Amino acid sequence: MGTKATRKDFYMEIRKSLGRFLSILFIVALGVAFFSGIRASEPSMRITGDHYFDQEELMDIQAISTFGITDDDIDAIEAVEGVERVEGAYSADMLCETKKKQYVFHVMSLPENMNHVTVSEGRLPKKIGECLVDDDMGYKVGDMITLKSGTDDPISDTLKQEKYKVVGIGNSPCYISFGRGSTTIGSGSVSGFLFVPAKTFALDVFTEAYVQVEGAENLIAYTEEYDKKIETVLDRIEEITGERGQIRKQEIVDDAQSEIDDAKAELEEGKLKAQEELDDAKAQIDDGEAKLTEAKQQIADGKSQISSAKTTLNSKEDELTEAKTQYSSGLKKWQEGTEAYEAGLAQFKAAKPEALEEIAKGEAGLEAYRKQLDKAKKEAQGKLKELEGRFAYIMSLEPKPEDENYEELHQTWEEQYGASIEKLETGISEVNEGLKALETQEQDYQSKLTALNNSKAELAAKEQQLADTKAALDSSKQQLSDAYSQIESGKGQLASGWAQIDEKEQELASGEAEIAENETTLEDAKAEYEEGKKEAEDEIADGEAKIADAEEELAEIADPKWYVYDRSNLPEHDGYGENADRMRAIGKVFPVIFFLVAALISLTSMTRMVEEQRTQIGTMKALGYSKWAIVSKYLGYALLATAGGSIIGVLIGEKVLPFIIIYAYGIMYQHIPEILVPYDWAYAIEASIAAVACTMFATVFSCYRELGEQPASLMRPPAPKIGKRVLLEYVGFIWKRLNFTWKSTIRNLMRYKKRFFMTIFGIGGCMALMLVGYGIRDSVFEIADIQYTEIQSYDGNLILKENLSEDEHQELTDSLEQNQDIARFMDAYMKNLVLTKDGHERETYVMVLGQPKASENYVHFHDRKTKEAYELSDDGAIISEKTAKLLNAKVGDTISIKDENEGNKEIVIQNICENYMGHYLYMTPKYYEKVYGEKPEYNTVLFSVQDSYTREQMEEAGEKILARDEVLSLSYLKDIEKRLNDMLKSLNLVIIVLIVSAGMLAFVVLYNLNTINIAERKRELATLRVLGFYNPEVAAYVYRENILLTLIGTIVGAGLGKILHLFIIETVEVPAAMFGRIINLPSYIYSFLFTILFSMIVNGVMYFKLRKIDMVESLKSIE
Repeated sequence: MGTKATRKDFYMEIRKSLGRFLSILFIVALGVAFFSGIRASEPSMRITGDHYFDQEELMDIQAISTFGITDDDIDAIEAVEGVERVEGAYSADMLCETKKKQYVFHVMSLPENMNHVTVSEGRLPKKIGECLVDDDMGYKVGDMITLKSGTDDPISDTLKQEKYKVVGIGNSPCYISFGRGSTTIGSGSVSGFLFVPAKTFALDVFTEAYVQVEGAENLIAYTEEYDKKIETVLDRIEEITGERGQIRKQEIVDDAQSEIDDAKAELEEGKLKAQEELDDAKAQIDDGEAKLTEAKQQIADGKSQISSAKTTLNSKEDELTEAKTQYSSGLKKWQEGTEAYEAGLAQFKAAKPEALEEIAKGEAGLEAYRKQLDKAKKEAQGKLKELEGRFAYIMSLEPKPEDENYEELHQTWEEQYGASIEKLETGISEVNEGLKALETQEQDYQSKLTALNNSKAELAAKEQQLADTKAALDSSKQQLSDAYSQIESGKGQLASGWAQIDEKEQELASGEAEIAENETTLEDAKAEYEEGKKEAEDEIADGEAKIADAEEELAEIADPKWYVYDRSNLPEHDGYGENADRMRAIGKVFPVIFFLVAALISLTSMTRMVEEQRTQIGTMKALGYSKWAIVSKYLGYALLATAGGSIIGVLIGEKVLPFIIIYAYGIMYQHIPEILVPYDWAYAIEASIAAVACTMFATVFSCYRELGEQPASLMRPPAPKIGKRVLLEYVGFIWKRLNFTWKSTIRNLMRYKKRFFMTIFGIGGCMALMLVGYGIRDSVFEIADIQYTEIQSYDGNLILKENLSEDEHQELTDSLEQNQDIARFMDAYMKNLVLTKDGHERETYVMVLGQPKASENYVHFHDRKTKEAYELSDDGAIISEKTAKLLNAKVGDTISIKDENEGNKEIVIQNICENYMGHYLYMTPKYYEKVYGEKPEYNTVLFSVQDSYTREQMEEAGEKILARDEVLSLSYLKDIEKRLNDMLKSLNLVIIVLIVSAGMLAFVVLYNLNTINIAERKRELATLRVLGFYNPEVAAYVYRENILLTLIGTIVGAGLGKILHLFIIETVEVPAAMFGRIINLPSYIYSFLFTILFSMIVNGVMYFKLRKIDMVESLKSIE
């Protein structure tokens, strides 16, 4: 550094101007710290994330096939060049409904070698029925979770059981933030993940494969090198997917063809079996019809026989009546003859007492014999009638051949009545034999009677007449007796005949009823036959149609689609890298401005230092010192201050700032356990070289400018700058009203233009940096209040259970209408869908408001800039501003709702509305019906409670509604707003760092500029003292300039801060939210007041410097 004298002067200069040295060191340290610290935040974030991913063995590539992935596919992927390891896995989205809410779980098989799960409580699941749940879901170890498919397919197609016990709580590197992805069931968003053992899945093939790339672990994630390596292997895997797809397709085709062949065989077998059953049924029906026809003929024959029998009985009754008349006439004649006979008998008895006595004895004996004979005959005939009646009754019970189970019934009848029939037949035979014997006795009787009459004839000729008369009377009596017996017998036979006819008629009636019943049964059988025939034909036709459809589907089966993704497919994984990129973008602007201000002030300080010591430089040059010897002192001074500041800035900045920033981002990535902030020497060297280069260049430039003059010129103070008329002097009505001090102040500002613009730039830069800090806070923290107060003005929304009937929905509507707690409510349909346009995709909530005319009570649609209000129309939709920006869509453009099943649905954008949280697409029910071809099924109810209700009253009202069976879950906008504010509070740390750093820079800038100002004008200020100015007046003379410069600087800084704030806000915005674009008035005021405060403090410090100015200095300006 030159001679011993110059080295000694160097160290003395540092001690003498320690304040300047430290100010340069401090401001360089601030600039370098901010520059290198913010710039180093980007690689530090990448290293921190990469360390976590490597530690948890996170996969590099994920392969998914629409037909599943087989073990052969796994082997084929593993054989691809660059693949280090492959692991098959299972996953599926399932619904879980609790009393308060519906969740969608992404159920995954527990990984073996990749994507290690971190257990925060409990243990990993080991057997079927156990699970580990997402630690953000709020479950506890021991809780039970019941899953269902959420589709028409049973859960058993995917999982082996429905209920699972929580044995562990943890997190996965697949989910580094709050997002859990989207799904096609439930609300459309995945609520959390669930890990189960692989054997829990009831699937034949893997649903996906995880791949780790060889050498990728040695590269940093989110870097171009890593991306290129992954992309190379990814392309190689995609090259084999076509062949693997064809192999898998052929396997499925072969299996399906085998199933179709089995179905055909089964169908043919079913046809034969159905035809046999139908033929048997037909034969039974034909047999039944034949039997029924025969039975009807028997009934007709029976009726004919009964009719004939009735005619016969009526004829016999007529004959019996005639017989009775004849009997009465004969009886009368017999009585008359008897009277005559008795008279003759009396005469006979008198004449022949003995003969009469004999005749009387003979007659008495014959009469007794006659009575006995008649009695026996009557008894025999009665018994015969009784036996024949019993026999006829038993025979009537005999089953008929047409009866069901005839053989069994006939056998039972024979067993029951066989013996009785035999006894009756024997009895009837015996009675008939007895009747024959009675006829023999009758003959015997007649023989004896003839003998008696012969005896009477023999008694006397005289008695011939009497005997003839007696004989005639006896003959008549006998005839009358026989006639009477015949009449009585005829009566009995007629009565028996009518009884038999009645019995037969009853049997016929019973038979007709049975025939009617059998006809009904037969008709039912016919109907059942026809129905069975039709059913069989329908089943056969359905089976044939299904087989035909299956064959058609098999013929039209498409090639399986393989989807090969890198880590960007993981929820919010790219967001971490994007945040690192945002820090890089911020590091290109924000720290650069910070650094430029610091470098500019350092340059100004060194330039001023050289200018102040021009006399000393001239003296050294006159004494023969070389230019290098003279310059080396100032270069060493600048180098030591700048290098020292750079080292301090690098050591502190690259450790503190990245740590604070990554820690602040920890609110979004809370599962990354360790923050790594290694020194990034590239940024450190870049910042240090830039700082050293600026100060060294300024020093060299100033020194060589001074050294270019002659020593004599250098040893004289520089001539004061020539004053010129300023622009304000041409504005007479203002200039004339200014006093001397203000005119002098304004002229001084314009005279020292470099100082003027340096001060304006320095103060403006500090004002802008502070304003950006406050503005970021405004932009971030105001969105919750605007979103959930000014835009979405309802209090909460009810999520309804799926598949509610119209009656259930109406019951809920009636209940809400009668609920005194509810001020207003409206049905709505909400679904998380994917919007696409020109290759851009964005998950968005599609909301259909049931009452578009009343939408202003729930959602306010307006333009953010003009505040122009919009209304929903049946000709288009309203989309949120951030969504439209991400899709690169404008008013009048057509976007699409992604629908892989039925094709994309086109939507016309009618208006773009202000919105900050989430992505929304609003439609009317009619426009929804126009797009989808069906009316929306409302699954949500938006509601507001009474305006006077407190938070507690609102929650009580919500609990009553939630108790209803139709309501699945309830959420309050205030809760969402509170969670958002709680999350954003962590950003306060970063914002405070920005504000404090900007404040420190402002203080140092003002201090340095004021110090330079006083040093430049020391002789001027000393002259003022000589002229009689008091210290406060001299100070006021300087303060006025400082105040004006500060005011102008803050105005410039406000404009610069607004521009810088807008750039940074657009850079750091996350996709899911739009930050505010407005800086609130208090932020301008705070930034302004802090700048003024720092100016006043510096002015206060400068006052003591002004007091130390020696008046003799004013004489040094005189040559």
